[in-house]
Amino acid sequence: MSSLIRTDQVPAADLVDFLRELMTKTWLPMECLPEQQGPNYCGEFRASGLGPMQIAVLDVPPATVCRTPEHISQADPDMLKLALVRGGDSCVITQDGRQARLSPGEFAFYDTRRPYEVVVGTGRDRQVQMMTFMFPSSLLPLPKSRIRELAVVPFRSGAGLGDVTSQFLLQLARNVDHYSPAEAARLSTAALEVLATRLAHELDADDWETPEARRHAQLTCVQAFILEHLSDTGLSPTMIAAAHHMSLRSLHQLFHDEGLTVAGWVRKRRLECCRHDLSDPALASRPVAAIGARWGFTSPGDFSRTFRAVHGLPPAEYRMFARSAKGPAR
Repeated sequence: MSSLIRTDQVPAADLVDFLRELMTKTWLPMECLPEQQGPNYCGEFRASGLGPMQIAVLDVPPATVCRTPEHISQADPDMLKLALVRGGDSCVITQDGRQARLSPGEFAFYDTRRPYEVVVGTGRDRQVQMMTFMFPSSLLPLPKSRIRELAVVPFRSGAGLGDVTSQFLLQLARNVDHYSPAEAARLSTAALEVLATRLAHELDADDWETPEARRHAQLTCVQAFILEHLSDTGLSPTMIAAAHHMSLRSLHQLFHDEGLTVAGWVRKRRLECCRHDLSDPALASRPVAAIGARWGFTSPGDFSRTFRAVHGLPPAEYRMFARSAKGPAR
């Protein structure tokens, strides 16, 4: 399910603060300065997740968005962001001395770990229809040095691969509310493969899809799917393998190559979420068993034994210790 937010009801005096908070929640800390801040400013934002990808569809008046070193110091995940202009006016992306001017049907990507500026619209007071895709850079089976070569480079639409890439991404975002979790996982993988193929074409790279790079990208995608479904009591290797159109043996081998097991990785992530909730004062009234159930532990007894084996204390005692220490116990 996507979330739709409109700004036409936001008081002009609160608009900048509202947009800053919206940008941070949707993507990462950044600043958004509308060209006009009067009562008629009307922007529309629709955000949704697709597997490990965060997709946003925007219809906005002219504005300037920037991410500074100060913003980066607040949150610095290794993410790439792709901007695709759907219609209306153009936008200009600037990073590391490069500049990409995008017209409808064109896209470019940039690195969220380095400062950038995106100017939406060119001062003609026209709405711009855009889409953004944000995802971990590790999902692209390309060396980071090669990816950087194509950052802030406009990818033109046109016959052949250029049009196929743009149209695939457009269709993907238009129908994002209609995909099941398994379909979302497969389609996000497909989208990344289409994008990687487009990048490899620009690089004229024959060796872009090394087994190591592809395996790492696949593992990252699978782990992102698991994190999205930790609360699902039906989460199992069979479900995970089916969602990614792979055999059980291939799934287990994927984790084995990293010195991991599927069940062990799932259990560790669930326990981390439980530990966080037990340490949260806002959840102090929630029963311990309910916290375990929230993260996929169907049996209170199993939850207590598993938690104690890892953290040295039963969940209830851990909660009291964390509360007395005024923070999470280690």
